[in-house]
Amino acid sequence: MKKITFLLVGAALALAACSKTETVNGPSVDAIGFDGAYIGNPTDSRAVTTLDNSITSFQVYGQYTKDAAAAVQVFNNVEVSKQTGSWTYTGGLRPWIEGAAYVFAGYAPSNAAAPAVNAKGYLTWENYNVSANQYDLIYASQTATGQKTGNQQVGFTFNHLLSIVGFTFKSGFDANTKLTISNVTVNGVPSTATFTPDNSVTASGNIGGSWGAASNPQNYSLTIDAITEAEGSSSDNFFAIPQAVPSIEVSFNVMVTTLAGEELVNSKDFTTTVPVGTVTKWDPGYKYNYVATITPESLELEYIQFGDPTVTNWEEAADETLPLQ
Repeated sequence: MKKITFLLVGAALALAACSKTETVNGPSVDAIGFDGAYIGNPTDSRAVTTLDNSITSFQVYGQYTKDAAAAVQVFNNVEVSKQTGSWTYTGGLRPWIEGAAYVFAGYAPSNAAAPAVNAKGYLTWENYNVSANQYDLIYASQTATGQKTGNQQVGFTFNHLLSIVGFTFKSGFDANTKLTISNVTVNGVPSTATFTPDNSVTASGNIGGSWGAASNPQNYSLTIDAITEAEGSSSDNFFAIPQAVPSIEVSFNVMVTTLAGEELVNSKDFTTTVPVGTVTKWDPGYKYNYVATITPESLELEYIQFGDPTVTNWEEAADETLPLQ
């Protein structure tokens, strides 16, 4: 049985720059406030719910230290939500402490597995199981120093922590043939890892982090529409731990009929391996799409072909004498 070769479309699709939400007004007192959130590397995907600048809430942790004293926690997984144009939080307004060194950390969505907070106030996800948390996990951290007056709102720039993986199937048949792909399963995707924050502060004051080695292989069942158009059909997508592209298999079933209803292939199972060539790793905040073109050859069908043509030779006619008058 021949295997269908998968081709990778685009190494990592270039993603649009993030944009700011509408400007909001801060609280009337000199208290800690949050302005509109940013999200870096926004992605566009089918069948998974992604977060973008339209988010209306996020969770926040926050603490400060002053004069070498122990850290004081001021936010403990508190929801910050957009209410009538302003970002508000519950539990009463927290005032800025002059001279205090603050660390704020936020994430969304709230129904994703909750993180832990390290000693410096940044977030970590220990053994995060993405197969049980198919959500677009975003994260941001920010530092600030409390002032007596003139404190700025805390401006988070959220980044996507996960990758998105999907598959597109194209038809190598003519327009009068319909392909139906079913039972698409991606097998053996390592789906558990630990996210560790980077305790260094960038020029923008934002703190990132990275994922450790992924483990706990899981299978993902995907759905796909019948292929009748030249551009093919795309499957559902799934969120994955960013990692070196693992050695995983994709299995699926193919059925081929003509548009008139004549059955060419009743059912044929395929198993192929995701290529590791142009792209060797899945990075956070990017969507990866693998494309397979299903041809008559891959289904071992005999189909109409044309051999080398033969053109008959010109024949020489007998000479005729042209009489001159």
